[in-house]
Amino acid sequence: MKIGVLGDSHGRIKNINIAMKFLKDTELIVFTGDHITDIRYITKEYGAEVIAVRGNCDCSGELEIVRTINGRRIFICHGHKYGVKYTLDNIHYRAEELEADIVIFGHTHIPYYEETNGIIMINPGSVTFPRGRSKKSCVMINLGEKIEVEFIDVT
Repeated sequence: MKIGVLGDSHGRIKNINIAMKFLKDTELIVFTGDHITDIRYITKEYGAEVIAVRGNCDCSGELEIVRTINGRRIFICHGHKYGVKYTLDNIHYRAEELEADIVIFGHTHIPYYEETNGIIMINPGSVTFPRGRSKKSCVMINLGEKIEVEFIDVT
């Protein structure tokens, strides 16, 4: 199963359209928050199934979601409630509590991938306002027998 991951779009439809060119063959889109209303656009224009969480700039939506997809338990949140700009320990501990295989989060606007103690942690970065030395990005996850993660430059 192919899952597209993007977030921190902040209402910039042009950037969503660029990202969706790369994610058009996905079976599911995960949106990590900050302008959660962008999911309405994605659903309408691309007919995509979307799982979305709200970010610190959003007024509504779920703060965190846990779903089992293709036999993998996935914990999705924006990350601001776990202080991800300062440490990833809190979000990792939460993933352990939830017995998650994969954590998908945003907030930092910096792409990130790491596997620690059997938990894969993924941040797609931002399709609009990258930080650090990163570029506008999103992620493609292939959940097969093996989990494959590809970061996509959308500049």
